[in-house]
Amino acid sequence: MMCRKTWMTATAFLLCWASVALSTSLYAAEPARLPFYEAQKGDVRLYVLGTLHVGKAGEPLRQEIAQALFRSSQLVMELSFDDLPKMAPLMAARMCQDACLRKQISSETFTKLEARIPEMKIGMERIPAWMISSLLVIADYAKAGFSPELGTEIRLMKIWGNRPTRGLETPEEQVEALASMNDSAQRESLESYLALPEEKRLSLFRELHQTWRGGDAEALYAWYQKMNKEQKLSPNAVKEFDEKMILSRNQRLVERLKPFFAADKPVFVAVGALHLGGDQGILALLRAQGFSITAR
Repeated sequence: MMCRKTWMTATAFLLCWASVALSTSLYAAEPARLPFYEAQKGDVRLYVLGTLHVGKAGEPLRQEIAQALFRSSQLVMELSFDDLPKMAPLMAARMCQDACLRKQISSETFTKLEARIPEMKIGMERIPAWMISSLLVIADYAKAGFSPELGTEIRLMKIWGNRPTRGLETPEEQVEALASMNDSAQRESLESYLALPEEKRLSLFRELHQTWRGGDAEALYAWYQKMNKEQKLSPNAVKEFDEKMILSRNQRLVERLKPFFAADKPVFVAVGALHLGGDQGILALLRAQGFSITAR
């Protein structure tokens, strides 16, 4: 089943992400490494995979990752697959009743947006800046040749089958993380992203993909820092985004992993790849909990 292209809400991305089947093989002899780690503390073993929510055809999971999933008693992700349908009403509820976008950004930026996404001229002023930014990123991923239909989580679910998954966050929390950023940070993030030439934006996303394939969590975190510099974001905007989207969520994700520390069988953990690296990343936080971390 193919998902229709739409600009109405970012939920379309998530629904497409959750609703299609793969036609490619699940794993092959020598696919990309990917950021895949084993965390062990006594008898507790976690397999930790850094994911991308988009992908390309012909990029199967390598056998060691698939085999680790087969051995695991549970698949734990940022969001449970069962929670994905909740995103649509949550996103719709975040649409403004007034012309909020015109209040958040300059008239010049609004005009640029109308030229960039003419299909959204009607009603665009009711879409908050953070949601517009998300839509622009999704569109650029598509231009760069990536599809949500081939994201890592989809590949994992094809192996996992119909068994239940566990989520470390709720849909409400994920939406709130974006929506709660202050207006200044939202405006600066949107305007700086619009200022990047298209080829530069697409090049950065292709670079992210190649870095992810290389499997180094610290290199991925370095890419995230480079992206901030390329956009020339102010220290205040970077701090706001770091806190809302990365650091506080890293703490929450690890805190909610703690019940799985008592599992008598391995647990497979799949979270966004940019959450793994850095001195406050998930791998560092697991080390602080007494886990030894080994790249696999």
